[in-house]
Amino acid sequence: MRFVPIERVEHGMMLAKSIYDYETRTLLREGKLLSDEIIVRIRERGYPGIYIEDELTKDVVIQDTITAELRNHAVEALQELDLEEAVNVAESIVKQLMEAKTISLDMLDLRTFDDYTFRHSVNVAVLSVVIGMGMGYTNEELVDLCSAAVFHDLGKISIDKAILNKPGKLTPEENELLRSHSQRSYDMLKEKWNIPARVKAAVLSHHENEDGSGYPNGLTGDKIHPFAKIIHVADVYDALSSDRAYKKAYTYSESLEYLMGGCGTLFDQQVVRAFMDKVPVYPKGVTVLLSDGREAIVVENHLGSPLRPTVRFFDGTDLNLNDSSVGMNITIINQVNTQTIDEQEMIEFEKERKSREIKTILVVDDMVTSIRSVKAALDGLYKIIAVRSGSEAIEYLQKATPDLILMDILMPNMSGIEAVRVIRQRFPGNIPVIFLSSASDVQTILECKDVKAADYIVKPFKVNYIRERVAAVLGENE
Repeated sequence: MRFVPIERVEHGMMLAKSIYDYETRTLLREGKLLSDEIIVRIRERGYPGIYIEDELTKDVVIQDTITAELRNHAVEALQELDLEEAVNVAESIVKQLMEAKTISLDMLDLRTFDDYTFRHSVNVAVLSVVIGMGMGYTNEELVDLCSAAVFHDLGKISIDKAILNKPGKLTPEENELLRSHSQRSYDMLKEKWNIPARVKAAVLSHHENEDGSGYPNGLTGDKIHPFAKIIHVADVYDALSSDRAYKKAYTYSESLEYLMGGCGTLFDQQVVRAFMDKVPVYPKGVTVLLSDGREAIVVENHLGSPLRPTVRFFDGTDLNLNDSSVGMNITIINQVNTQTIDEQEMIEFEKERKSREIKTILVVDDMVTSIRSVKAALDGLYKIIAVRSGSEAIEYLQKATPDLILMDILMPNMSGIEAVRVIRQRFPGNIPVIFLSSASDVQTILECKDVKAADYIVKPFKVNYIRERVAAVLGENE
């Protein structure tokens, strides 16, 4: 089977996985042949895509991490605010994951806006348990961790859906209300004598950041409960990779980049490392774009090489990107995602950006092709100054101060990290730096955080993605 984005679903395709509504009722059963009318109904309900069975991928088996029945049962318990049953569900989730011979995290959870909060909580619970297993937690610890993850967003039930799904920018009052959900979740649990204190602590603190910039209490480092750190990573990853009324979904690779870029400031580095060891970047069945321009379907992932799975082309031939004979000349550019930003939306985005004072970005990269890619993405929105080395960047900074530096890492004579260390010593003002690099190992990420990098983007990048990250660092996002 394989996953097909809704825009690519065609008449006559066969459904491989049943689709449920927000009340966990079966809308369409697996094996159903899709008509044009059914496809329209699926699209109108807001589903991002479906799994189909076809000859090309009939040998590709994608298993649920937990059974669909258990997932639906968890949603029902949350909808009915049956906290006792939700704890029983948490125990069942841990039991299924512990009994699994191999844990598969390849199945995409198909959600609509209506059931997002409940299914998101279940996804976060599953991801949290998998991370906890990777960190060596006991069965009792895993059950409490899973319970906390199931409960982490309970407080959103008391917040108006119009605010939760608001497509535009929240007012300060609305934002404050939304940020209150972790406290509200805790308040719903604090008098429950049968719920352990560490479950309540994790629920309260799941939006705390390592550097103290989180909420509700601005806790730092070791003051944050370990369960909360795990739920924080799982929560952000699932939220980023989901379509919402106010944003398009990041691909899984982009969501992982965000986690890596936040190591040490937003997220605990050990938790992110455990996450990277367990969660595939490109789930089986998704279509990806390769660096040679071809599209292919991921058919197998390889432990320890999350960026280089085995893929299948549409002529039926397979290519193991982890095979040393392939080398590094073919890579995955990104997951194919047809949920692109509307053209008019992008026109308005650029019009608004151009109406502001033009900011200057210094791009430091020894590769002409990389500089061209950055210019293609950002030129017209910002003034782009490009130099080819760290020493040239330092020379430029003696004359002018940019608003942002986009710095490559792997450069001759002086690496990007070394260049930033010099810049931090010689030039006051702490100019924000975003590193751009094809390297994505944890050690490199940590070295970037050590020089106070504002963000980290893995090459190659998509135009809309780098625009979003740059705008965020410059304080231009909502």
